Amino acid sequence: MSQKKTERLLNLLIALLHTELGISRERLLRDVYGWVPGAERDREAVERQFERDKADLRALGAEVAERQGYEREDSGATTSLYRIDPRNFRLPEIEFTPQEQQLLALAGLATQGARSGASARAALRRLEAAGALPDSPPSLVQPRVRVDDPRYAALADAASRRAEVTFEYYATSTGRQEERRVQPWGLGQRYGQWYLVGFDTGRGAPRVFRLSRIRGRIGVGADGAFAPPAEGAVHAELEGFDALPTRSARIRIAEGRALELRTAWTPVESDAPDGWEVGEYAFRDLTVAADYLAGFGDALVVESPAELADAVVRRFEGALAALGSGGALPVPAAAARRSRPSDERLSRIVDLVPYLLRGPVAVEEAAARYGMTERELTQELSVLQYSGPTDLGGWQDCIEVDVHEGIVSLANAPELSLPRRLSIEEALSLQLGLQTLLPMASPEERPALEALAEKVGVATIQGARSVPQIDVKAEPQRNAELLPVLRAAVADGATLRLTYLNPTKDERSERFVNPLALRSDGDRWYVEAYCHRVEERRVFRVDRIVELEPSQQLPLPEGVAPRAEDWLVEPSASDVEAVLRLAPEALWVEHEYGAYDGVDLEDGGRRVRLRVARLDWLPRFLAQFGGSVALEGPEAAVEAARSWFMRALRAAQNG
Repeated sequence: MSQKKTERLLNLLIALLHTELGISRERLLRDVYGWVPGAERDREAVERQFERDKADLRALGAEVAERQGYEREDSGATTSLYRIDPRNFRLPEIEFTPQEQQLLALAGLATQGARSGASARAALRRLEAAGALPDSPPSLVQPRVRVDDPRYAALADAASRRAEVTFEYYATSTGRQEERRVQPWGLGQRYGQWYLVGFDTGRGAPRVFRLSRIRGRIGVGADGAFAPPAEGAVHAELEGFDALPTRSARIRIAEGRALELRTAWTPVESDAPDGWEVGEYAFRDLTVAADYLAGFGDALVVESPAELADAVVRRFEGALAALGSGGALPVPAAAARRSRPSDERLSRIVDLVPYLLRGPVAVEEAAARYGMTERELTQELSVLQYSGPTDLGGWQDCIEVDVHEGIVSLANAPELSLPRRLSIEEALSLQLGLQTLLPMASPEERPALEALAEKVGVATIQGARSVPQIDVKAEPQRNAELLPVLRAAVADGATLRLTYLNPTKDERSERFVNPLALRSDGDRWYVEAYCHRVEERRVFRVDRIVELEPSQQLPLPEGVAPRAEDWLVEPSASDVEAVLRLAPEALWVEHEYGAYDGVDLEDGGRRVRLRVARLDWLPRFLAQFGGSVALEGPEAAVEAARSWFMRALRAAQNG
């Protein structure tokens, strides 16, 4: 957006917040738009611009109210008056206990790296600028939640506005893609997947839709199209997953292989062919089971049920067909630059002002805090210098900006002195983080988490009633009982001996480690530790720890400490760069696995690059997607993956 438009929107916002009774259209056109009778610009064109600007302010959280009244006491006729009620725009006064402050900071950290992470950071900065939430140091024990599906924000926004949505949905039960019209109630996560819960108008009943199976564009209808759902409706529908009956699959595993799967199966007596063993594997969701089992390739054969065996084979066939294929063309660079529904620059300036008003601050510090360069900050300050309310005589009282020797101070900005309310997306990101904390919360912390959820709701644009329901549940995972032991080891700096299972190499190894930090991502927990065997830091998945016990204390080398950055993806100089093509339903892979250099494709997908430690990991990774993640290069990796999938198909077909 041009600086001229940003200046105009900022002055319009200030004018509408400054007035107590309202300001007439005539004055707005004069003071903000510079229009006077006889000017070159047509009045109708300026008024159309005013209407567009009102929509931009609405996207910022500022609702422009219009009423008929007298602008001045001596006015002889009524006119249309415009105003923004500061009470509906500014954050209400909120106080947090020290315990709530710590939990809210952790809730913000829980969504870092996710699509909602930027929203959580913006929300926390706004609460800090209001003086309600001081800085809190990061914890060494951090739960994380993944919410990187691009459909999430659109559906959450529709649910907040109670607007019906339409989309094409691929149902695995029928193998068909059909249009659905849904009244969205909210969203939830189960088994590491995100779901939309709502009322399917075509079927006349509540339904649950997996986000990754929604195809194409989501259509959004008018606001207020249906009544709010009952409290807890989303949770009640998602709990139906737990009511799914446990099913049993008969699986044949090659001797000495699929060590990870052996931790979750029960061997049975059988007349298996030489070199194979047979066992039972329990599952509830066929899709989740097929995704997991496909990763073992020719190390296993699903004997029954037939539908599970077929689902695994389809994943092999889809991934094999997609290998090395070209896919859709990149979107032209000019078309890829899309304008956003709200002005990011205006949003950033409005958030920056309350922070700068609290006192002089270094330009470098302010720029880093709001994710911009010092040059960008200087540009934003230049906009503020020409902004302020204009009185009846046409005199503008501008904001005072002073920058001297790298220090910036701000004054005379009462209309923007308090932070604005949280958007639905920002509030939802914090609510999401709070729910992620529940599994590790003590009985004393749970009431504080509930109180925080209430306060976050009150701080939103339309209050708590506008926040859609969200329900996140951490599924029980193997080795959950080890989490307290690891958490204590992190706090005490203890050394542990562990036996670790590496599924890529299909081997077990003994390690002596000093745990440094503990973090979750979705349903999985990871521990960052210094491994004395390789004399480097390593990341271990907790559910792959076979044995764990205290050990004789081993000292840490000097300077070894937990990393502040996201350490779930470990870069290495020996990594290989793979080129992947992501279908629209697999776009979350880019964020989840730390891919980079993403390029939009004409079919709605993305082409990305991903660093991998070992090429033999790639086929296991690709198998679960059945072709929605395609490996394009390097050629050696494509050929190795092709051999892997052909072996897997031969094993399945000869089984």
